[in-house]
Amino acid sequence: MAWEKFTDPRPNSRLPLLGLSLAWIALVIAGAWLTNFDEPYLPFAIAGGLVFFLRGKPSRWEIYAWLLGATAFVKIIHLSRIPFWVLRVASGFACLGFAAILLLGLRALWSEREERERAWALLTPALILIFFILVSANVLRFSGSLHPQTCDAWLYAFDGSLGFQPSFFLGRVMFGSLALTRSALLTYLALPFAMAVVCAWKTPPQSRRVSWHMLIVLMLAGVGGWILYNAVPGTGPIYAFGKDFPWRSLPYRALPEFPLARMAIPPYIPRNAMPSLHMGWALLLFWNSRGFPRVLRVALFLFLLLTVVATMGGGQHYFVDLVVSLPFALAVQAAASLMGPGRRQRIAILATGLAITFSWLLLVRFGLPLMLGSPVIPWLLILTTVGVTFYLENRISRNRTSDALPEKARARRGELVGGLR
Repeated sequence: MAWEKFTDPRPNSRLPLLGLSLAWIALVIAGAWLTNFDEPYLPFAIAGGLVFFLRGKPSRWEIYAWLLGATAFVKIIHLSRIPFWVLRVASGFACLGFAAILLLGLRALWSEREERERAWALLTPALILIFFILVSANVLRFSGSLHPQTCDAWLYAFDGSLGFQPSFFLGRVMFGSLALTRSALLTYLALPFAMAVVCAWKTPPQSRRVSWHMLIVLMLAGVGGWILYNAVPGTGPIYAFGKDFPWRSLPYRALPEFPLARMAIPPYIPRNAMPSLHMGWALLLFWNSRGFPRVLRVALFLFLLLTVVATMGGGQHYFVDLVVSLPFALAVQAAASLMGPGRRQRIAILATGLAITFSWLLLVRFGLPLMLGSPVIPWLLILTTVGVTFYLENRISRNRTSDALPEKARARRGELVGGLR
């Protein structure tokens, strides 16, 4: 049972906890007061605290306290003055998240050992994800100063070698459908909330330990992606081609005359096109949702599909960015699964994923004359990359499942022996 110390009849034993509780409340309120709601990623990460709170199976009165707290946070936060509906949605979700994080912290303080450990097992990943999104946003701001000129021309030319410009095509499709535009945009910006959903589900309600695997996967992808951003720095067609996106693009026959030169793009625009971490993260979330309820798996698959539409249709990425994110995600998945039996095979898959990733980077930068020979060439390379990626990831998944079977057998054997005693 949680909150046992709250009813402790000894007043002296409650004084330190009251002090810590007031400090925690003040800290969460300060966080709500200082949060910047002009950008949605951090508020959606904060909203993820709600998923961890619900994963802990709160009691009825905890639900009432959470609703009351969320109402209070509406008065505390500084709503964005930008008239953008997504920011309003993010702000509302963040209020729910702040109240959930507040209650999880108080539950950890006022519970005995087992319930306290369970509360920390849920609160810790929620706070880590918030910190991770906050740091990631600030690190990206430096990418523009590192690369004042970008390689968008090469990315644009490669996409054109496919026979058409996929991002421009999806941009026109999105423009013709308000429902698709809004759902894709919400999907794109709510990525931190999807991360929280998967991380929370990876933590069983009765678990007393933090589930680190998914956090490691997400952070490895973030760090590795930022490093690769510097190999072929790019921004996206909406930044490189402005008003031409998505209406005007060069026809295939004109691409040999397209000048391949670095483009000067304002430094405040992040150089985060190649590879697409949005696509990579969404794919990793789906891969690691095996064993989830079918409804949640379907929702994550739809999230992945809408991410594909949003990344390209919104002009944030070229199609080749998404292609390169596949072997990159494979390498991340293998790197995060190195522990345990089958390490040699996973090391081989990790090396393969990295080799394909760097091969694509070199191909985009130096292999365009070959790609422009015929659209068949880049399409064959893309289909091969997709096939190899999903085949090898399936090998990782099967090995992880077989590794888990002996552990489950030992656990059942231990329960049987304990019952016989």
